[in-house]
Amino acid sequence: MDTKTKELVEHITTSIIFDKTTLESEGMSSSIWEKYLPLCTAKKFRKSGEYLLNVGENLNGLYFIKKGKIVANILGKDGIIKTLNYTYEGCTFGEQFILHEQPGLFEAIVIEDAELYYFDKKTILDLIRKDFELNLFIMKSLAIKARMLCSQIEDMSIRNITQSVCKILYTLCCYEEKNGAGEGDIIINLTHQDLANMLGSHRVTVTRNLNKLKKMNLLDYKYEKIIIKNRNRLKELAFE
Repeated sequence: MDTKTKELVEHITTSIIFDKTTLESEGMSSSIWEKYLPLCTAKKFRKSGEYLLNVGENLNGLYFIKKGKIVANILGKDGIIKTLNYTYEGCTFGEQFILHEQPGLFEAIVIEDAELYYFDKKTILDLIRKDFELNLFIMKSLAIKARMLCSQIEDMSIRNITQSVCKILYTLCCYEEKNGAGEGDIIINLTHQDLANMLGSHRVTVTRNLNKLKKMNLLDYKYEKIIIKNRNRLKELAFE
């Protein structure tokens, strides 16, 4: 793996997005699930806005996301939302619930109409006993998500809000670059509120810091887009 690819993979796996690009960056493919979909416990369709998991519930299994998107959030007492991750099609959601009996500490909401395959705990444990590659897929998924959480803890522990904004935007730049973005400006489809949720911060605070970075000519924004003009300087500010 060359230096450039290694850096892209490093930052993709500290992003907040878990999708096929994330899987591919660690040598995984969702195709392994295709032969097992007929063995699922239930096939479910969920509309955007529907809850998949409430705080305090345990799925007692996991979902394979054939289509759609799911967001996982922690809710603060002061009304602040902290987004843990976005999980896209081709990935699994709820892996931890096949390994413990504890209630969930977060909520999960469908944000794009979803086609889901649910495997209860007994079914999925039987499958991973027989198929090491499926077992490895689940273990790697858990490991990457743990890495993402550690990155978020690091941000909240040692970075100020400006650095945290720069870091999440830079990791999203790496994500876009891996998906074919060119050498010029990178456009990220993201609202100020979504960015605030990613950071567990107030929208006003995030907008104030985006304005600061805009004055430095590192980025611009309009409507629901953030245009990155100088990704290298973003990286420098994030990790200085």
